[in-house]
Amino acid sequence: MLEDLKKNLEQEKKIVADMRAIQIGMQSDASHADFYNSSLKSLAEQLLLLNKAVPDLLKESSPIAGESLAATKKKATVRMSYVSPSTKEKRFISINKEDKKEFLKKLKLSEGALVGISKMKAKDSVAEVVKPSAYAKISNKFFRNTSDKMSSQFDSLSKDLKKANIRFLLSSYLSMAIMTMFIAFIFGIVIFAVLMAFSLSNWMYFVLPFGLAGLALAAFYLYPASAASSVQKNISQELPFATIHMAAIAGSDIEPTKIFKIIAMSKEYVNIGREIKKVLTQIDVYGYDLVTSLKNVALRTSNKKLAELFSGLATNISTGGALKNYLEKKAENFLMDYRLERQKYSNLAGTFMDVYISILIAAPLVLMMMFIVMNVAGLGMGGLSITTLLTLSVIGVAVVNVIFIVVLNMKQPKV
Repeated sequence: MLEDLKKNLEQEKKIVADMRAIQIGMQSDASHADFYNSSLKSLAEQLLLLNKAVPDLLKESSPIAGESLAATKKKATVRMSYVSPSTKEKRFISINKEDKKEFLKKLKLSEGALVGISKMKAKDSVAEVVKPSAYAKISNKFFRNTSDKMSSQFDSLSKDLKKANIRFLLSSYLSMAIMTMFIAFIFGIVIFAVLMAFSLSNWMYFVLPFGLAGLALAAFYLYPASAASSVQKNISQELPFATIHMAAIAGSDIEPTKIFKIIAMSKEYVNIGREIKKVLTQIDVYGYDLVTSLKNVALRTSNKKLAELFSGLATNISTGGALKNYLEKKAENFLMDYRLERQKYSNLAGTFMDVYISILIAAPLVLMMMFIVMNVAGLGMGGLSITTLLTLSVIGVAVVNVIFIVVLNMKQPKV
């Protein structure tokens, strides 16, 4: 009977380990919270049923109780075995007879849930496959030698590519820029030739091919910096909440590397997840320790606050500080900055509203009244008729509206 008690205790240890694994999985995948909670509930109920059988097992293990049971030929507990679908191991337990049916029901639910969780983890752990760009391949074929020679002159562009998480080497990106410039130049020549063929152009329009090529080159040069700025803003929006999440996980005293793995797997922090994956790549692929990896990524990330967090984490881990306390303090600071930024945007939106009312509501009304008076008096302005002036005014109001919308969207922080 003591052997039965030992088997039950082993089963209880397994249940506790499974519950801990499910809790960690729930923290990294909030979208399946209901599924995880139902799994935890079934495991907890199994634990209660196993504990309920312990007193009877102890009684049956007693020499006095053993003589009584031998006389009556009756036992309160029953042995049972099963093969776990998740681990493929055969396990033995003892349970009260009246609880056998209920235990099997809960066991089926929990084992099915564990199999489902393992499948989800396997799906999430599949490395993201990035297909090579056919355009980059063609561009490298023609301009790789030229771009390799030019790469040393574009250090700032190389840094922007890394900060913006653009998955191209500097030489490949330059090859695509040169290729696009040539395509734009040829396209400009075609447009010029068509216009000349229909007598819709003159030789002054010969600058069109050069203009299109210049625009293409400028777009390729400026895009990485713009994308890096966008990534920096997105990280700032996610940082307070990701830090709060990390502090909550750190409260369970798990290994720091697992904290980063949970955040990287989460779909809630896309931009911070990319930066954390860089840390994990340096650990898993290049063999660096966590502290060195954090310092390396801190030097290259586009967001100063995230760089500060990574550097602080590296110092905290290397000195053996309280990780949870540090993350909680940083979360408070980041959350305060987040609220101040929201308040700043609210004030800016109020200023924009005042300017909008003055320029696009009051001013057009005044102009309309002035044009009516000028029309009655038979006057014009600069040789333009009142109809032309009205048309230009409507176009101007539409253009300024578009400018206001673009600027407001650029300044608006993401929710």
